Amino acid sequence: MNFRSRRLAVVAAALASALGTVVSSASAATTGTWTVTPAGAFTAPHANYPTFRFPALFWACRSFDVTAGKLEATGTTGSGLGTIDSVVGSCPIGGIEYTVTKSAPAWAIDIVGQNPSHTNWVDVRISGVSTHWAGFGCVADVKGTLYGHYENDTGNLVISDTSGGLIASNVNCMGLINDGDVVTLKSSWHMAMASTGKAPLIKTS
Repeated sequence: MNFRSRRLAVVAAALASALGTVVSSASAATTGTWTVTPAGAFTAPHANYPTFRFPALFWACRSFDVTAGKLEATGTTGSGLGTIDSVVGSCPIGGIEYTVTKSAPAWAIDIVGQNPSHTNWVDVRISGVSTHWAGFGCVADVKGTLYGHYENDTGNLVISDTSGGLIASNVNCMGLINDGDVVTLKSSWHMAMASTGKAPLIKTS
């Protein structure tokens, strides 16, 4: 190895070491204990303009409500900090009513970390999502993962910052939806704790 090659190797090693330090520091910043105040049961009714986008169909819902959920008081990683236990939606098309219901088991609410753009927001992942669609001439299952953020300043759980986490299956829907279709949900739920009727605060220490 000549002098120039050795010098480049030393510089590359130094950069790799520095990058590793930055990544470790960033990771350490999001591993503190998460707290929810108050904790316990919650609902999130009356979603703001909930819409499902399929490859061949844009489906706007009249309602898509979380009728039962739970948030834990603390979590050391943010994983499994809460659950969504019951969801009911009404999504009419052309005067024909279609319902969306949650399938078992509970959906898991994971706090991914502090939102990099807003100090009052935390990034959220909802995994194990499973819904069943039913109405005249159309049945389908939609399953996967949702992504978004929770806003401590407004109390809104906003879905979706990242699209494409849901997949359609078991479809019989006049060709409007097909097995394997990638589905995007956009919605904003205002959370209300059963104990206070107000939105919780989700913070890390």
